Amino acid sequence: MASFMSGMAGNVTAFNTVFTYDIYQSYFNPGKSDEHYLKVGQFATIFGVAVSIAAAYVAANFNNIMDFLQLIFAFVNAPLFATFMLGMFWKRTTGNAAFWGLITGTVAAALHYSLTIAEGKGGWVAKLVEYPSGMAQGFWTAIYAWTACFIVTIVLTYFTRQLKTDDDLKGLVYSLTPKTHDEPGIVWYEKPVVMAVIIGAISILLTIIFW
Repeated sequence: MASFMSGMAGNVTAFNTVFTYDIYQSYFNPGKSDEHYLKVGQFATIFGVAVSIAAAYVAANFNNIMDFLQLIFAFVNAPLFATFMLGMFWKRTTGNAAFWGLITGTVAAALHYSLTIAEGKGGWVAKLVEYPSGMAQGFWTAIYAWTACFIVTIVLTYFTRQLKTDDDLKGLVYSLTPKTHDEPGIVWYEKPVVMAVIIGAISILLTIIFW
């Protein structure tokens, strides 16, 4: 219980911090006092907790918690993964393009979920496709969300200006980060590249088996 409460406290803190400083202060209302942003953060905390309580009642309608988590990941983590990939490996990526790419990815996930159905879930607007399981529906929702975010971010990047210099992006973008090399004589299971390949292969195999 203590571990769970600690995790939830971290999630709530991260939510109000990201919303207040990274979104509200940066894009909607910059230049205000610390007291103003503190109040916004407090309201964001109340809103986040209320949404969490509502999500608990929504989760009760699913067959199991993993299907619900998979759907949440499809809406949130899939477009976020596309944004992280572009931000880490393409220094031209702009903040505005990434923001609207995330929004588009989430909307694409909602649209796909509302037009498909699996185990009685989804199909808010129409039932164009029926999936054999909730996990399959979640996987395809994630694919559409990732693709939409990826494409929109790339397109909008060419129409927006990069506000960060190369010095600002050092340590954040792969091409601008000094490369490190493994020490001679290190055993294979301590090499990050080798372990990454093994874990990636296992993930692909499990995905194929349980698709």
